[in-house]
Amino acid sequence: MTTQERSGFLASLYIKNFRYMWLSLFFSMAGFQIQMTVRGILVYDITDDAFLTGLVSAGFAPSLLAFSMFGGVLGEKVEKRKLIQFAQGMNCLGSVVVGFLIFTEFIHWSHLLIISVTQGAMFAIQVPARQSLIPDLVGKKLVTNAIGLNSMAMGVTLMIAPAIGGYTYEFFGPLNSYMIVSILMVIGVGFTGFIPKFPPKIKTDNVSTLGGIMNGFKYLKKNNIIRIIWIHAVILALCTGPFRMLIPVFAKDVYLSSPGDVGNLMAAGGIGGILSSILIASLSSETRRGIILIIIGIATGIGLFMMATINLFFIGIIGMIILGFSETGRWSLGQALMMSNADEEYRARVISLLMMSWGLMPLSMLPMSWAFGYFGAEITTLFTAVITLLFAISSLIWARALVKIK
Repeated sequence: MTTQERSGFLASLYIKNFRYMWLSLFFSMAGFQIQMTVRGILVYDITDDAFLTGLVSAGFAPSLLAFSMFGGVLGEKVEKRKLIQFAQGMNCLGSVVVGFLIFTEFIHWSHLLIISVTQGAMFAIQVPARQSLIPDLVGKKLVTNAIGLNSMAMGVTLMIAPAIGGYTYEFFGPLNSYMIVSILMVIGVGFTGFIPKFPPKIKTDNVSTLGGIMNGFKYLKKNNIIRIIWIHAVILALCTGPFRMLIPVFAKDVYLSSPGDVGNLMAAGGIGGILSSILIASLSSETRRGIILIIIGIATGIGLFMMATINLFFIGIIGMIILGFSETGRWSLGQALMMSNADEEYRARVISLLMMSWGLMPLSMLPMSWAFGYFGAEITTLFTAVITLLFAISSLIWARALVKIK
């Protein structure tokens, strides 16, 4: 049996080139997740301001929104491996710069905001290229499996890395945390170098970058399934994404948590992500994935409701497991369904469209971070939970085209 013919949960990892990409993603995301935790704690320690903490945490979103479709077009026009390595290298450079500023004691919250904005642009450039490579690496039959395994890598890092970041910050300070981040990101760049070159199959030289972006939006309007998945992803990201960014504030204000406890909460989200990844990677081509996507959205609201109404750290851990499960499931299934229902030349652009859900986050991040400071974390989270549940349940009606999709 060849590697392409293997089945089961780990099927895609038997393919050498996918393993390299998977390892590249694992180490890069480990560094990124450590950095996210440390940055949130550091900003709150510097400013003692929930609004500024939310602003810095969501700083990546505007550039992610601005560059997402640009990244999708680049992912179809240029050699993908070099594009991924360039973006990874820039993220690594950013962590080195922050470490230097901490070492020289010139660090200011605005520096962290600039790095966050830069990282958003780099993710917008690399993610469409990385994800659109999956069918080339594993074949169409293993796309959902490969996306699930990628999500598992992200879930493992989300489980382990925040705890590493939280405890490293607590016992050794932010400088050592950023040193670890830089090392992990360098390893990620190295593994990407083992992936072979994949020149673009679709020749788009006769179409300008702006034209390619506009064609992507036209395709969104034309393809009903892609449009429904996109709307579902955007609304739920606006409801829940900001809360994940404000976990350092929620944990400190509601649970009186230490930095280590913040790491544990975020790690619980990683556990949920791993469980979700196992589920997604195990789905067969005959599974009705659309209805699973809708159910996962409903679970998101349940997790938020639990955390808002029961002021116990243990319940917070359970709620974060649910949120991690649902967030990873929405992202993984959304990608798989969009790529399965998109024409080949639009794969990278539909992933860019999905990434825009994170780029739109400031529309709710800034009001939510303000509400955290004015109304309190629990009341704000309860309101968010109710809105999330109402939307997710209503999708059984307005997004009924998803129910029967495999």
